[in-house]
Amino acid sequence: MTALMLASMALEIVLLLVLLLYSREHVRRSFPGSDPEGAAPAAASWPACPRVGLIVPLTGDSPEMEPALTSLLNQPYPNYEAILVTRDLDDPATPLVQALLARHPHSRHIVSGPAAGCSQKNHNILAGVGALDDAVEILVFCDSTHRARPNFLRDLIHPLVTGAASLASGFHRIVPGDARVPTLGMLQTVLTLHLLHGFAFIALPWGGATAILRYAFQAYGIAGVLRQKVLDDFPLGQRLLRFGIRTVPVATAILETHITGQTMAGWNTWLTRQLLYLKYCLPSIWLASALVVWVLAGPILMAVLAGLGGVVGIVSPPMALISLGFLLTLTGIGAWCRTLVPQPAPLGRWLLAFYANIFMACWCYIQTWRPGPISWHGISYQVTWGGRVKKIILTPEPERNP
Repeated sequence: MTALMLASMALEIVLLLVLLLYSREHVRRSFPGSDPEGAAPAAASWPACPRVGLIVPLTGDSPEMEPALTSLLNQPYPNYEAILVTRDLDDPATPLVQALLARHPHSRHIVSGPAAGCSQKNHNILAGVGALDDAVEILVFCDSTHRARPNFLRDLIHPLVTGAASLASGFHRIVPGDARVPTLGMLQTVLTLHLLHGFAFIALPWGGATAILRYAFQAYGIAGVLRQKVLDDFPLGQRLLRFGIRTVPVATAILETHITGQTMAGWNTWLTRQLLYLKYCLPSIWLASALVVWVLAGPILMAVLAGLGGVVGIVSPPMALISLGFLLTLTGIGAWCRTLVPQPAPLGRWLLAFYANIFMACWCYIQTWRPGPISWHGISYQVTWGGRVKKIILTPEPERNP
């Protein structure tokens, strides 16, 4: 038992250090105002600027939608068209879209109709692709609630323009509007995923910021895959991996997700849904994540119990001191993670969120073992292995006060 405890502590420390040491520069290159080596040159200096179709599926009336869409429609790249896609004209996003069209003539609004056999997001994406003319050479898919920097589109497509890649992906960063533990905890969850994105050999595209050559989209049957799936990014990446095409992560193609007033319940719902996607789309990795859950939470629990046992005399002093040293080391790693956000949060709340992030991930993973649908934006999907949609259930939206 002692050997298992010591091995688990050592493994957790080593894994976290490897993650930080390997990927911290990938994350730091995305900081606002940075001018990292390797950022794409201005599009005006390119020999050619291939035509880009920027497709944004959207729904709802989130307050973040207008600044996010405006940032995507104001990209300085000289040769792109934006397709904004809603399910129907009754969608709450429609008035905003119509207002934006008047100010951005290079944008269009497409109504996709209700999905059948796949998620509404995938259905909207495919409707957007179908609306593009033959001159479009690069497809870019973006979410509608993340703000883009002026160089976002240029940097994201640059590997495709130079021939270095057929598929590229950016990522996003949480910009907290407060120092609540759930807000900072969700920030750290996304930061962890951002660090994993720095490992190019395991990187899969993130659907909020993905660029793909239109030729590859058509030649490798991506449309047929998306027509059956609940998710866009994992299935797309897996499909292309079968043909030896890997995702190129672009550090500077970062989007900002502004969050204020996050709650524990909201964080729990969001993270459980992400892990459910993992369960159905990558079931082998989901099963292996049980070991990750143990490595994250198990050593902490054992160290706390050993420390308390040392106080009352039922655990040997050396073991109690080792446990204390482990917790101090882990806390130091948590404090170091604070250097991976542009504007560090208060240290005390950051460390509370660091430990909350670990146990929230474990709790949400445990919940994925319970059968049930995946729910998002008023729609529930019954999903089977491989991420295939079996049934779509529309759930009525709550009535709003006038």
